[in-house]
Amino acid sequence: MKHLRGKTVVITGAAGGLGSALAKALASEGCHLALIDINQRELLSLVKDLQSLKLRVSYHVANLCEKTDINKLPAELLAAHQSINVIVNNAGMTLQKSIENHNAEDWQRVFDLNFWAAVSMCQTLLPFLRQQNSAHIVNLSSMAAFHGLPSQGSYSSSKAALQAYSESLRAELSRDGISVSCIHPGAIQTNMIMATLNESDDLEQAHKNMMLAQRFGVSAEFAAKKIVRGIKRNTRSMTIGADAKLLKLASIVFPGLTAKLLARTYSRFIASS
Repeated sequence: MKHLRGKTVVITGAAGGLGSALAKALASEGCHLALIDINQRELLSLVKDLQSLKLRVSYHVANLCEKTDINKLPAELLAAHQSINVIVNNAGMTLQKSIENHNAEDWQRVFDLNFWAAVSMCQTLLPFLRQQNSAHIVNLSSMAAFHGLPSQGSYSSSKAALQAYSESLRAELSRDGISVSCIHPGAIQTNMIMATLNESDDLEQAHKNMMLAQRFGVSAEFAAKKIVRGIKRNTRSMTIGADAKLLKLASIVFPGLTAKLLARTYSRFIASS
């Protein structure tokens, strides 16, 4: 999709750091926006930031872990926009807990948002994408999809599932002129960890991890620009950040060594906690 001006883009998790950066980056390309999030206050703030632009910008408050909320979206979206050209499945969450301490509700909650919400959004809005000459789906996976990370078992698993889903979806939709991009960011300077920080196994270590991400991660604006460029180039898969590129390469070339290093790092963390 070389030209984005005038296209309508649906963004989930739009009120978050990366979501709002994506909204602004796509608005600068001349895209109309349908912004979806559970946080109405932050959504309204984002809409206010965008209101000076001569674009159609709608906001939709929805809990994407609830299928009934997703089922209501098509009518709302089409009432505000004449068409849908791009879906960006950005909504997500992470839990910094050992697998031993993950309960069934933890696994369900993470998969509901990171995986099933994206699947449901694609399935629900696919008929509207098919009405366009060309359309695009962007699924936000993670570098954690390349190799399961300790203390992030549910996050890594859900993102790996989303990667595989994206590959299957791309193969099935290629003949219909619908492109699918799977994005694998590394650390990004956002507050995503904050939402579940107090549920971590080790609060002190979780704070340290968050500070490392803030210090060494790429900015949300940088990541958003890369993703927009990927949409325009119909990029199949994209890694963002040196850490994501390194983990991808290591997991392919040195899988055994990567596993040992991660195990050693986790053992050292457990011993010091």
